[in-house]
Amino acid sequence: MDTQRSQESLDDVRLAIFRQHTQLAQLLEELEASADAVLSRRGDGAALRRALDALQARFVRHLDYEELHLASVLPRGSSGIAGEAAKALLGDHAEQRVRMSGLVHDRDVFGDPEGLAREARAFVHVLRKDLAEENARLRALG
Repeated sequence: MDTQRSQESLDDVRLAIFRQHTQLAQLLEELEASADAVLSRRGDGAALRRALDALQARFVRHLDYEELHLASVLPRGSSGIAGEAAKALLGDHAEQRVRMSGLVHDRDVFGDPEGLAREARAFVHVLRKDLAEENARLRALG
């Protein structure tokens, strides 16, 4: 019996990441809707905090997955599209982690739901852009 895990292909990893991006997009929609409800005075901060918690948990797992699996299928230090894609795909994670941590920190430290809602909307905008760029880079890998 073979007990070693088989090596995933780039296509396998790419498909898993696309699926995760779809899940993250849904969580971003929920966070944005919760933020909009707070800003329009139709909701309180509880739903916003829950949406943020759900996004944070899933987003951190997603980053961990990408770092582990992309690193194993993309050549590091190589030139060309694959090398640049690896650098760009994995390089954005440090900034994304800082942004997510900052949002969670502000949720925990400050009690202002409207301020948190504005921050959450800004984060949603940035993360949507990052996910779209990442999808384009992954598609370009061939």
